[in-house]
Amino acid sequence: MEAYLTQRGKRNLFDDPEYFDACRRLSLMVGQRNITVLLAKLYAEQMIATKEGTAIDLPNNIPDLMLAYLNELNRGAAENEPDNRTVQRDAKAIAWECLKQTFRPTTAILDDVLAALNAHNNPEARLEHLKKRLHLIDIIGSEENKIRFALDPLAEYLAGLYLLDSYGNDKTSWHNFFTQAEAISDIELIKGFLLAIQDCYLAKGAEAQVPDFVATKLSTLTGLVPQATRQTQLVGKAVSY
Repeated sequence: MEAYLTQRGKRNLFDDPEYFDACRRLSLMVGQRNITVLLAKLYAEQMIATKEGTAIDLPNNIPDLMLAYLNELNRGAAENEPDNRTVQRDAKAIAWECLKQTFRPTTAILDDVLAALNAHNNPEARLEHLKKRLHLIDIIGSEENKIRFALDPLAEYLAGLYLLDSYGNDKTSWHNFFTQAEAISDIELIKGFLLAIQDCYLAKGAEAQVPDFVATKLSTLTGLVPQATRQTQLVGKAVSY
């Protein structure tokens, strides 16, 4: 973190108490797991955005960090371009299309993605915005008919948020999801996605009215019993710069 902020020429924005408090909050977010370089980078960028006034406060959980990253990418969008809420909604839907077959980040068929976005106006233009303006997705293949997310962990968290939004308190949908997950021979192959859903549940499960058995099932599949409850995900929220 220190090296990244220094390389960006932003370390001097933070005095030592502010810097170490931000690192403490990141440790609380990550919990028992090792931190990834990508997560540290996204968090450092949010630290900078908070100091420079383009963000209000640091996120208190990883799903919100991912959404804040989308908002930062979309900062300065023109009046005729998608707003933050539209970008978030579209990115969640595309992420799920990229994961729903194997529960691992992979490609999605372009026509399927357009169909998933078709409930809203002009999906082609919004897809182009995500590709050329935000660089969130790539259109690949010799026929340019497949879509892939640029960052796999981002796709996993956005797909997890999509599930919470879509399934909510629908027990049947959740049971069907876990049946598919348990049918995969090596659960380690999809553990990243399951951990992302677990984080999404902790951060937003109460708001989405997700059934309690979902938390138990996720803990069993990931082998990780979260130390924090939904409430303790908000530790440090009062701290601001």
